[in-house]
Amino acid sequence: MSVSSLKHVVLMEVLEQRILRGDYVIRDLPTEEGLASEAAVSRRTARRALLQLMDKGLLVRKPYGRVEVNRSSARFSGRLRVAFLSPSFSSADFDAWRFAVTRAANELEAQVRMVEFIHWNDPVIPQTLASFDGVFLVPSSETIPKVILERFGQAKNLIVLDGDLTAYGVPSIELMRPAFLDLLADHLYGLGHRRIACLNTQPHDDVIKRRIEQWMFWQRLHGIDGPLIDEPVEPYGDTGSKAYEVLGRLLDAGEFHATGLVCLTGFAAIGAMRSLHDHGKHVCRDVSVCALTGDVTARYMMPSHTAVRLPDPTRYISVCIEWLARLGEPWVGPLLIQPSNISLFKGESTGPAPE
Repeated sequence: MSVSSLKHVVLMEVLEQRILRGDYVIRDLPTEEGLASEAAVSRRTARRALLQLMDKGLLVRKPYGRVEVNRSSARFSGRLRVAFLSPSFSSADFDAWRFAVTRAANELEAQVRMVEFIHWNDPVIPQTLASFDGVFLVPSSETIPKVILERFGQAKNLIVLDGDLTAYGVPSIELMRPAFLDLLADHLYGLGHRRIACLNTQPHDDVIKRRIEQWMFWQRLHGIDGPLIDEPVEPYGDTGSKAYEVLGRLLDAGEFHATGLVCLTGFAAIGAMRSLHDHGKHVCRDVSVCALTGDVTARYMMPSHTAVRLPDPTRYISVCIEWLARLGEPWVGPLLIQPSNISLFKGESTGPAPE
């Protein structure tokens, strides 16, 4: 086989893999010239690769001459195309949702494509809604513009994860109900803590606002003495570093007197525990720390931190994918999907209140 033929086969295999994985769902297949430039091959080699993929039925030439992915190909027939649309930054919580969507999609033989957006007016959002049979959206902490909310309400293929857009008719899965914060606070109360603070460094979206409201209600209900330490970062900011900085400042000034600390996120708990350690405080004996989220990594921290144990969302997502597969049928059941009860992972970060 000549070098030219070998290049043609390699290029064809790369393109086939991209096509089957959905790489060209929201972006166009490169032109013959663009493909040749990208792969550093001749236009003749690029043309041979495209022609062979047309012979396989994966590509088709449109009347206006452009080559596109053949959506009616038998290789795609009956396969639901699903997008996991999330903000473009790393998060253990995002990863947990992504893994759950992938598991559910694999069980139902659906195709999943990961798509990231940077801001709410990012053109990739409407492109994704228009290009996929179903979209699982993890909202960012930025306030969603009204025009985007209205567009979401008109979409018939959207499911929101870790948020609540049911007011706009969008099915939403919210595993962490604000009321679950009571489990953490009750746990500290049961250990004898009466000076309990609450720490938030996450930007104020609707989820965080409801968690803060829940904390303030629990505090009034139990007559607990303890501040709300609320210093949110800008969207996409580092909440763990902010927690470290905020708590360190309070400790340096002698203004932190709580024996228990409820953190609204796992990253805030990690930053807070490190700050306590660096200021000579023992996490658990001096200050007990727990987090509302972050159970995915909680057990692997040193020390492991107490957190709300979330259920596996795969079964909830499977129900949503089955609905998407019935293209166009109305949603049946409550729009807001939430677990009825959960438990705590009790780590090494919480213990009896110091005398």
